[in-house]
Amino acid sequence: MIKQYVSLLLGTLLSVAPVSITFANDDNISSWADAVTETEDRGTSVLIIPMSGQTLTDIRAEVYADIQEDIKALNPDLIIIEIDCNEGKDIFYQQMGWIDRQEIGEFSGMAENLPAVAKVFRLHLKDIEQIAFVKDSMGAITPLTLSWEKIYMTPTARLIGTTKLAERYLNISDENVRGKMRSAWTNMGSILGDFGKRDPDLTLAFVDPERLLSGTWKGKHVDWFNHTQGDFPINPYLIFRSGFSATLAEELGISEATVHSLDDVLLLNDIREYHIVGEEITKELNDYVIKWRSNLNKAKELWGDYQQQSKWATGNERVRWLVKNKNTIKSLIGICKKYPAVVFRMRFDPKLKRLNDILEEIERELRKPSGPTRGGGGGPSMGGGGGKMSR
Repeated sequence: MIKQYVSLLLGTLLSVAPVSITFANDDNISSWADAVTETEDRGTSVLIIPMSGQTLTDIRAEVYADIQEDIKALNPDLIIIEIDCNEGKDIFYQQMGWIDRQEIGEFSGMAENLPAVAKVFRLHLKDIEQIAFVKDSMGAITPLTLSWEKIYMTPTARLIGTTKLAERYLNISDENVRGKMRSAWTNMGSILGDFGKRDPDLTLAFVDPERLLSGTWKGKHVDWFNHTQGDFPINPYLIFRSGFSATLAEELGISEATVHSLDDVLLLNDIREYHIVGEEITKELNDYVIKWRSNLNKAKELWGDYQQQSKWATGNERVRWLVKNKNTIKSLIGICKKYPAVVFRMRFDPKLKRLNDILEEIERELRKPSGPTRGGGGGPSMGGGGGKMSR
């Protein structure tokens, strides 16, 4: 009872406590802003790396791996990872279920994606100082967020866990198999947390809803435990629904401080003068998101065209529409090969076997001297998970 009261009291106090960087008036805000100066080429060189949107689509390991050598060649003094992954407009929207399901962060069958992203920065680029500037970390991105030792959060940012890994094993009836699958899938939390020197009891709690979590202050540090016997038990609702607020994350030593801007982050790291470098790298990452999403729309149109043209490929119009379909499917395959994110959102199989089967059947139909044997001959059905576009 006492522990529950302490937990409730802690959450209440921390939820209303002022953030660490506070300003008594507008004059103080101006003075803090003036303390850091952006220049053309003097001071600390800072590279901005955006990580926004959905894991497995907007945030993909190969996209960051492609710029890894460019970053090494640039050799900035500091990399700022700007994390902004928000699956709900705000907590109220999230609790009401008003979330765009197509934009929820995913692991799907690619649990290696986020660890691969972490390896790019926390292993291959480890000699360059890095800071995570978190504007929001909701769901699947949070294990990756915790792979950075130094995290700064904006006042409205949250750290919210994910149940997506648990979905991979929750319905397994055999307890032995289920236990092994649970360990295998949720181990990602500790793998990513290791990069940020995080307590595994903390990081695993963000990916495994069956785990318990409590903490005990040891000076300014918090020791975390997989039980509820610490000084302050953490309610799973806090982890997976409302999330750790910026204030709470700071008070518990998960983040360094609550900040309003990049200049605040730099100031707290004794940087008074800086210049931005690698704008072309930042632009390339932002452009990737625009391009794959644009190509997703094209892919949806092509898939719709294929289905309609298949119905028209009969009688005297047979050859004309089969040729159209051949070109349509080739274009669709081309987009999918260039943008794996499109494959995921279209729910095609990763190796594009079904699309290639369709193409081969169309080519066989075109080689026939007479009409196709089964209607339009547009190709095999995409049933069983392909082409449903529910994502």
